[in-house]
Amino acid sequence: MSRSADRAAKNEELFREVNSNIAQLEEGFGHERRLELLCECERVLCHEGLKIDLSAYADARSSPLRFFVLPGHEDPEIEKVVLRTPNYLVVEKGGEAAREILDDE
Repeated sequence: MSRSADRAAKNEELFREVNSNIAQLEEGFGHERRLELLCECERVLCHEGLKIDLSAYADARSSPLRFFVLPGHEDPEIEKVVLRTPNYLVVEKGGEAAREILDDE
């Protein structure tokens, strides 16, 4: 994996972890409707937010290969869109990117 690809992957993992912590806190406080999360795209400078229903969050998190990104932030070379909404996409990593994620688990 190239240096920039490695940096992008670390960025995705970081925001996924941040979002997981946000979801846990929201559930702990009894907020069950919508989560305000960060885009989990590979763009190092992206810090944009998105709103997701808690149930959609739980569905997507059933796979470690799925990430939430804003429309237009997907990378068709390494991921496919598995859910498209007006406000966000759920993408699933494939190929080498998927193997890297699964190896880290």
